[in-house]
Amino acid sequence: MDWLPPFLIPMSQIAPVTEGAADVPDLLFWSVAGPTALGWMATYILAIRVALRDRLTAIPAPMVAVNFAWEFSLTFVLEQTETQRQINFVWFVFNLALLYLAMRYGPRDYPALPARTVRWALAGVLVWAAVLVVVGANELHDRDGMYTGMIIQVPLSASFLLLLKRRGSSAGQSMHIAVVKCAGSLAAGATAVIVYPSHHLLQVLVPTYIALDIAYIVLLRRTMHREGRPLWSLGAPAPGTGVPRTGAGPAPLPASRATAGVRSDDATA
Repeated sequence: MDWLPPFLIPMSQIAPVTEGAADVPDLLFWSVAGPTALGWMATYILAIRVALRDRLTAIPAPMVAVNFAWEFSLTFVLEQTETQRQINFVWFVFNLALLYLAMRYGPRDYPALPARTVRWALAGVLVWAAVLVVVGANELHDRDGMYTGMIIQVPLSASFLLLLKRRGSSAGQSMHIAVVKCAGSLAAGATAVIVYPSHHLLQVLVPTYIALDIAYIVLLRRTMHREGRPLWSLGAPAPGTGVPRTGAGPAPLPASRATAGVRSDDATA
């Protein structure tokens, strides 16, 4: 194999993942970990509100299942640091409501499939993700869920962009959620970088999902301007969504490739 050019980067002598957390002062730690916990709590509360208002999932349903699996597994199944377990438990409580709403309204985003099929698929994703989180966190000795959490953040952020494209409108979405989620994720990324400065994979994952979050904010803003929808009104659903005054059931979504035939799915809820 002498004909190959020399490699550019030698393999690390000690796997960085085996290096422990840095000795971070409590004030510095909580200055980033605190906004992380509060940012995601606010995201979940706003997502529950929007889902009840628009009868659509405000967080993409498959990623609700993954989030629920992460929080359940790292709260009740696998050993974690006490601080992280307590934060995870609070998130888990909110995710119980989000999971219910995902099971109820998630099928509306997949009109070509029977609602029952979508719900079984979400349950399958949840179980698979729970196993993956437990095995992965254990194998990486990820006692605060940092690696698994940052890895999940990338498809989570990407899924919002796909949701916006699939619906073809801002239905079931909110600028408040987009911004608060980005802020909470940015604080989580800062926590990862401060606590594990030698874990370079985290330093790649964080800018990746932040870039995706910013792209989503920009595209959602353009979509809402095009629809004439106020950016910061908490009470203004997207055109064609929300609960009718007559109480006759959910209103049809704005016409798009992704939302045709949603009434038949909703009827099975």
